[in-house]
Amino acid sequence: MIREDWVEAKIEEIITTDGIFNDGDWVESKDQNPNGDVRLIQLADIGDGEFINKSNRFLTTEKAKELRCTFLKERDILIARMPHPLGRATLFPLKGKDKYVTVVDVAIIRIKEEYIIPEYLKYNINSPTSRSKIEKLQSGTTRKRISRKNLSTIKFPIAPLAEQRAIVAKIEELFSELDSGIESLNKAKKQLEIYRQAVLKAAFEGKLTREWRIEKKYTEKYLEETKHKIHEFNSNKEGQDIPRRLPTISFENLPSNPFGWLWIEAHKVCQSVRDGTHDTPRYVKEGIPLITSKNLKKGNIDFGNVNYISLTDHKEISNRSKVEKNDILFGMIGTIGNPVIVKENNFFSIKNVGLFKKNEDLINPKYLYYYLSSWFVEKIMLDQELIRGTTQKFIALGGLRMLPIPLPSIDEQEEIIKEIESRLSVCENIEANIEEALEKAEALRQSILKKAFEGKLLSKEELEACRQEDDWEPAKDLLKRIKEANKEAH
Repeated sequence: MIREDWVEAKIEEIITTDGIFNDGDWVESKDQNPNGDVRLIQLADIGDGEFINKSNRFLTTEKAKELRCTFLKERDILIARMPHPLGRATLFPLKGKDKYVTVVDVAIIRIKEEYIIPEYLKYNINSPTSRSKIEKLQSGTTRKRISRKNLSTIKFPIAPLAEQRAIVAKIEELFSELDSGIESLNKAKKQLEIYRQAVLKAAFEGKLTREWRIEKKYTEKYLEETKHKIHEFNSNKEGQDIPRRLPTISFENLPSNPFGWLWIEAHKVCQSVRDGTHDTPRYVKEGIPLITSKNLKKGNIDFGNVNYISLTDHKEISNRSKVEKNDILFGMIGTIGNPVIVKENNFFSIKNVGLFKKNEDLINPKYLYYYLSSWFVEKIMLDQELIRGTTQKFIALGGLRMLPIPLPSIDEQEEIIKEIESRLSVCENIEANIEEALEKAEALRQSILKKAFEGKLLSKEELEACRQEDDWEPAKDLLKRIKEANKEAH
């Protein structure tokens, strides 16, 4: 129930004749010019309440005028009519006359600040109640969007001007405190990652099991047994599909191993090292998930954002790279790495993802997983020039097959896993607590916005102070003044 001194209004009802509410412009690739002096603001620039300042597209002033583009002004409100999230709004912060335009999927609102404060409307649009209204009016199947026509039907709660100022000040005070807490939590997360990488580095330098080797009286026999197993495995290996051209590995430049360890190429200790399809099969609405690098996240496969392929295409891909339990997946394009141990015989295919086939007689899958997760292996890939590409990084299949692995005996591998997990279990508990705190912080942010536009954020004393302001008036009178100003302008 809206307060009696508030009013609900559509966007067009709070805009004066010198304001605007329209979409950005249809600017095609052929209209753009990298040497132009007018920047094209894109959807990627529109953050959830903040301007990201990310894009780098331009057109000339002449072309912008020819297309009759709307030039942006500082403090215009920009609303993204496409996810994520749908309907997110931000204030445009850049200065410059006739220097910026935006794309058609961004709505522009320009209001007069003597009636409506831009920050108030921005927070209003981003509030949970407004987001809910926007979601109900979205259209499209694969690409959700809200039209400006539908956006124009939404009524937003409008407070008296003095109260708008107080609400914005209170929101920003509370958000500042939240942001400070979030910054501390994210700093702690980074420290945990540094600690995690330090543990892994020590593990693969043999430091975590130094005492174990002394206690076990590690002798030449361990090394000979490992060498014998490797020789026997590779002698009996049939049908290896090793490519003719493999990168050259400089073993002399690798870090020194502890006694009893070997540097060995991945394809000599894994059943095989393969990759998924390089082609893009035809996608279907329902079928077999096609896992790519983007689906490898924090040691797990994210099935929430996958494309599907037919069973026929899946069988064809599986002939090349069948994925089984305890195999390891490894991103090969874009973000290199993000390894995942396959926890069960999942029914999916892979594209541009490396596949280390298990060989538990020689290498424990968890040992290999932790090694592939470490900064240690990333440095080796860079030093050995296995990672290529400029605009988009990638590692070729040959690079994966020749990846040097520090190999101790199976017994020591198991001890290393224990040492790693005993240290990282505490780390993971702390990280879980941090993630929970971050989720609570975001929920609190939404709660603040919800209360603000239900008229419940300010205390009685703060509301009374607003009513003592010289320009205080009920919101319905404010709306009336906007209508009168528009009539006079005509």
